[in-house]
Amino acid sequence: MDKFFNPESVVVVGVSESPANMGRNIVSNLLEFGFKGVIYQVGRERGTLFSRKIYKSVLEIEDDIDLAVILTPALTVPHIMEECGRKGIRNVIIETAGFGEFGEKGRELEKRIVNIAKKYGVRFIGPNCIGTLSLKAGLATPFVSLKNIFRRGGVSVITQSGGVGFSYLTIFSGEDIGISKFASIGNKLNVDENDLLEYLIKDDETEIICIYLEGISYGRRLMELAQGTNKPILVHKSNIGTHAASIAHSHTAALACDDAVVSAALKQAGIARVEDRETLVNYLKILPLAKMRGNRLAIISRSGGHAVVAADICERVGFDLAPLSREFLKSIEKYFRAHVIKLTNPLDLGDLFDYDVYAQIIEKTLKQKDVDGVVFLHAYFSDTEGKPTRALLSRVEELTREYKKPVGVCLTTDEAEFVKLQDETEYPLFSVPSAVIRAMAASRDFYVGQTGGNPPLVKGGKGRLKIASKIIQACLRQRRNPLLKEGMDIFEAYGIPVVKTVWVKNIAEAVRAAEKIGYPVAIKIVSREILHKTDVGGVRLNIRNEAQLREEYKNIISIVCHDTSFEGVVVQPMLKKGWELILGAKQDANFGPVVMAGLGGIFVEIFKDTSIRIVPFGKSEARDMLAELKGYKILQGARGDKPYDIASAEDAILKLSRLISDFPEIKEIDINPFYILHKGQGGLSLDARIIL
Repeated sequence: MDKFFNPESVVVVGVSESPANMGRNIVSNLLEFGFKGVIYQVGRERGTLFSRKIYKSVLEIEDDIDLAVILTPALTVPHIMEECGRKGIRNVIIETAGFGEFGEKGRELEKRIVNIAKKYGVRFIGPNCIGTLSLKAGLATPFVSLKNIFRRGGVSVITQSGGVGFSYLTIFSGEDIGISKFASIGNKLNVDENDLLEYLIKDDETEIICIYLEGISYGRRLMELAQGTNKPILVHKSNIGTHAASIAHSHTAALACDDAVVSAALKQAGIARVEDRETLVNYLKILPLAKMRGNRLAIISRSGGHAVVAADICERVGFDLAPLSREFLKSIEKYFRAHVIKLTNPLDLGDLFDYDVYAQIIEKTLKQKDVDGVVFLHAYFSDTEGKPTRALLSRVEELTREYKKPVGVCLTTDEAEFVKLQDETEYPLFSVPSAVIRAMAASRDFYVGQTGGNPPLVKGGKGRLKIASKIIQACLRQRRNPLLKEGMDIFEAYGIPVVKTVWVKNIAEAVRAAEKIGYPVAIKIVSREILHKTDVGGVRLNIRNEAQLREEYKNIISIVCHDTSFEGVVVQPMLKKGWELILGAKQDANFGPVVMAGLGGIFVEIFKDTSIRIVPFGKSEARDMLAELKGYKILQGARGDKPYDIASAEDAILKLSRLISDFPEIKEIDINPFYILHKGQGGLSLDARIIL
């Protein structure tokens, strides 16, 4: 990958003497950015450009070439790739468009250049891209004319879209954010985001990596790379898909749709997902500072109003306001004049006007063990307080390094002063409280970004595999999905608790089963075609005697159409008071096995209160899945109700993750509901839907 950014020689193919030629812009950019290597030019006609010879073929060039940049009509690219391969050029950037994005003929061209690359061992970026930048090497291969105005720094960019990539460069230039490397990957037929991410993770010049993607090539590799580095990674993922929602074989497929899985995977890998310019810039500003190593924030403000606003935002992004000890508050109380402000967190400095004291208070706050980071809200008039503000910011920068805790600074002043101060200092500055607090939250999330663990083994060893495999293989031979009772047997083999379930074929068997179980009971239709039993009236609850059972059995039979298979019903006991969860899993095309948990029942797709994890993960992740639910307080015991047996749900989640891992033949699983009883009483699967 290094030759894409640090070549000693570059050949630009597609150059002419015409002023309208775009290939000449590539050569012009190399000269503008001060490329120190050798530049060669190839075109249809021989000639001279920028005092350099134009060759008709790369094969005419006697010297070795590290990198070829091709910008010629799509039909000519396979021939040029063949010549590059014969020449021994092993790195190629194809900026030409008109391939797979253009139609079937373009896809045929893609196959040809992929095969040529394999033949000669060539790695290529593109096609349909704008090339690479490396500021240190002076490399600039885009076909758009550029000026060397970018500040060198530690931010590197991988982008699937050239236009979005250029907008990033424009934003970074305006915000004075330093850039190291840039790569536009277009159709990413050969080199993809993971190849470049792996390179940039190892690159000493790169400190932060920004990625724009419309599609993810290999999601699991992306996660593994991110989990193996301390470098912050920001991903802007567009082209949001909800393909699974239209299929909806199971609730899991509808709820764990493409984009929900992407968000869960990025979060689990410690990657920040950004969706707008403001968030991107805020992240890039705060991340070079010391990381937030916890969730406890202290707010120090010269304005009481700004302090209140900041406290509201903290609540929205999940920050805890750090408790400030009485001893600490007493130690700073002496600095105040009128003693008319009650000292707490947020700390209102409205009664103080001494900049040296501001610095002392910030330092004392950073020393507090219960404080993970500080937000300083500073409102001032530039004419009278500009000079002491600069001295204070210099001191804040020193304190951040000394105590290894971040101090986010928000300045409220006139616009000209803010812009001037931004130019004068490299310390990140924010103009509104919401921006600085959300940036601090990004720092927190990067540090807390969790890595996966192996799902725990469940009891039963090979026995569980044997039982489940026997059922699944039988279903595959018969070209059907497991029936409800078969699904329950698979769950039980994996240690997922299930309610007592008796499968009966006629009313006489149903009566005997109900008498053995004990009234009240529930009955549910068993059919290969009916996936959502409640929707068609295939579930009857609270049946209290034989007469009612016979009546409800007839009602269930009446819903069976002539083209619908009827395999009987299952009889189950009605349970004591509990709460319905949904637990599910599916095989995602990009990330592999995925597990979902949420508040369940018949309205699960309306409430959409769910949490997702990519397998493998450990017990703490299973616990966090439930804690993330908006209805988690219900499970903890809201409004005088007893707490529910959360541990039983955590255990079922882990065993479900093992099941979906063991059997790639399983496409989707629903346990809806998983009926969680009060603490100490466990939980039970009341239904099973497995799609192969």
